[in-house]
Amino acid sequence: MKHILNKIFAATFVLLFAVGASAQNETVIAHFMYHSHVFNPAVAGNTRDIYISALARQQWVGFKDAPSTQLLDAYGYVKQIHGGVGLVVMHDMLGKERSISARVSYAYSQRLAGGKAYLSAGVSLGFLNRSVRGSELVYQQSSDQSGIYDNTSKWKPYFAMGIEFTGWNATVGFAVTHLDQSQKDATVFKVPRHYMAYAKYNWDINEKFSLTPGIFVRSSVFITQAEVNINATFRKRIVAGLIYRSNDAGGALLGVHIWKGLFASYSYDFNFGRLMNFQTGSHEINLSYTIKQKTPKRPFYKSQRYMN
Repeated sequence: MKHILNKIFAATFVLLFAVGASAQNETVIAHFMYHSHVFNPAVAGNTRDIYISALARQQWVGFKDAPSTQLLDAYGYVKQIHGGVGLVVMHDMLGKERSISARVSYAYSQRLAGGKAYLSAGVSLGFLNRSVRGSELVYQQSSDQSGIYDNTSKWKPYFAMGIEFTGWNATVGFAVTHLDQSQKDATVFKVPRHYMAYAKYNWDINEKFSLTPGIFVRSSVFITQAEVNINATFRKRIVAGLIYRSNDAGGALLGVHIWKGLFASYSYDFNFGRLMNFQTGSHEINLSYTIKQKTPKRPFYKSQRYMN
């Protein structure tokens, strides 16, 4: 089975390094490796626990009408349906534009290698509402035919699919979001199809220290961006990490496991592109809680020959 893992990693990294890097597309969050379910519904099937988290991000502090994001992410395994279910609720603000989305997910999970690995495939269905305060927009040409002059709001369906493999301390995933949309058409109210690919590996150096490097690529026909991060965990309690986002930003992350299942973290990233002199960086706060589900033990039946 390990040779299968090697092939999956090889194919994924070819994809990751072949796609180039520029600009920002889907919602950007520094805690992506803690919130991969937001983009890939298959994640819900590769855990046997219940995971609930909330995140708030303020981007480009000091820049007027800068992006801000708040989200709720929850998922868990349900034995009766042989898979996981999940929920994502997200709120985005960018200038005069506001987006609210909600979707549910289901992922079927298949055990491999006697339970040492899992392969999951998932789908996500929901809606996206996008509104623009067009009456507050100012155009260089008042007769611009492509302009939005009135306050406008539109509803769109949301559809995504993905797969994820987890095993031997490694995770590899691929997902397609906004599947109902064209790959080439994009407007304020139409988000083009996006492709996501990621991989990470947890390396236990000793009982007190571990490293988790990861790479994540998001891409549409217009823009592609890669992100590399590495997290170090001390005594399974303190987490410190570094983040690099291609042609955009670099940053750091610090987290702590406060109590059983309760984890809090903060990240800061600073833009070194064209906006470097107009803002003081981006801040992100994450709070999550993991509920461990007990794995039922197989019943033990006494042999009749030993009961007398």
